[in-house]
Amino acid sequence: MARGRVDGEAGWRGLRTLGLPAGRRFRRLPGAGHILSLWTLMAAWWLLSLLLSETVLPGPWTTVRLLVEEVTRGHLLHHLGVSLRRVAMAFTLAMGAGSAAGAAMGASRLVNGLLEGWMLVGLSLPRIVYIVLAYVLLGLNDRAAVAAVALSVAPSVAAQVRAATQAVDHGLVEMARAFRRSPAVVWVRVVTPQLLPHVLGAARGALSLAWKMVVFAELMGRTDGVGYQISFFFQMFDMGGILAYALATILVVALLDLGVLGTVERLAFRWRRPTWDREER
Repeated sequence: MARGRVDGEAGWRGLRTLGLPAGRRFRRLPGAGHILSLWTLMAAWWLLSLLLSETVLPGPWTTVRLLVEEVTRGHLLHHLGVSLRRVAMAFTLAMGAGSAAGAAMGASRLVNGLLEGWMLVGLSLPRIVYIVLAYVLLGLNDRAAVAAVALSVAPSVAAQVRAATQAVDHGLVEMARAFRRSPAVVWVRVVTPQLLPHVLGAARGALSLAWKMVVFAELMGRTDGVGYQISFFFQMFDMGGILAYALATILVVALLDLGVLGTVERLAFRWRRPTWDREER
């Protein structure tokens, strides 16, 4: 047993000497997991397009070519910009209202009792109903679309922030109060740092949900935006156009999530090491 173990360790050291990316070395390659995941997804898409034929499901390269054509014509950038503006407004409203309501519910039993029924109704109501009601009450306009998306996203944000507020370490809060710190200082210096990871997690979920709901709202009642274009290509039975705009949406959401929110998260928590780094040590 001892000799086998020694031989195994020697073989492992040999692999590392040869520079083969085994085990930890592969995991430490920057972006290796993301690249591998992307390529497996593209391969699965390509194989499926071969099985179903390009007319039924265009492959990745055909879709990229159609995407480039839409960009050069200027159509995609226009509609993408319109959708981005709606997402930004709805996301800002949902995060502001949801975070404030969730923090108040987690901090006060009275506020929690007053708003819990509203939150449960908001979480239970099918999201398509928000869009239908907003269009019926406010008309087929941007104001209705943004309001519907914000109202459909805010309850999820409130639920996550409330749970995070209730999980705050009350020992630290009592310690700050014992040193006669003002409530504002306690919230800024003690409570907010504990809430921030959960708020950023809620923001990522809210951004993804806001994008989906905006596209859905545009598909149902707007004359521009990514959702409108997807509806147009659906009526033309053009799967290539549908996939091109869907791919553009995926790229934009990934850029916002990994580029913007990911950068904020890295800057806010640069003192933390990832879990896998701690495990390897």
